Amino acid sequence: MERIRAGIKYKYSAVSTSAEGYFKYPVGHAGATRLGYDEKLLSDVPDDLLKSFCGVGNPFSISPIDKGSTVLDLGCGAGFDLYLASRMVGDTGNVIGVDLTEQMVEKARANLKTMQVKNGEVLVVSSELLPLADSSVDIVISNGVINLSPDKPRLFREAHRVLRSGGRLQFADIILEKELPPHLQSSVESWSQ
Repeated sequence: MERIRAGIKYKYSAVSTSAEGYFKYPVGHAGATRLGYDEKLLSDVPDDLLKSFCGVGNPFSISPIDKGSTVLDLGCGAGFDLYLASRMVGDTGNVIGVDLTEQMVEKARANLKTMQVKNGEVLVVSSELLPLADSSVDIVISNGVINLSPDKPRLFREAHRVLRSGGRLQFADIILEKELPPHLQSSVESWSQ
């Protein structure tokens, strides 16, 4: 598991500068547009905030985020979804981002500061061990990160633990439709495709 986490940190520390060239699907502004993000919201987002965006779906398309909610973003990356969530929850809500990669967390913090987000924080931590109180979050979002976890049962237990009664998990991710060949199962690179 530690080898997988180290490989993921290595790749995403590079992606923190730009996602271009690291994935086989559109990233950045083109990727967000393709995934159906509201074009009005995208028009307010500076290119630098979208440079590292490599999401695989749109977790906001599942259900609206209410004003005043507390939202946790598992694997927040450079903070694009976190920024959008902060706009949705308004001044009375809170957003918390967690990411395994220090460079991503630094970039997310800088992006939130640039975008003048005052109701958010970003922590360097694994999504499998959240430093949050039980029943402290209304909505957990994630965009292409659950598949990166080498311990998915623990990740889901942690998400469930921090969710309030009636809370929900809204995520977009990649799933395998068939078994990986043996030579790819042991490949660290396979975990971060």
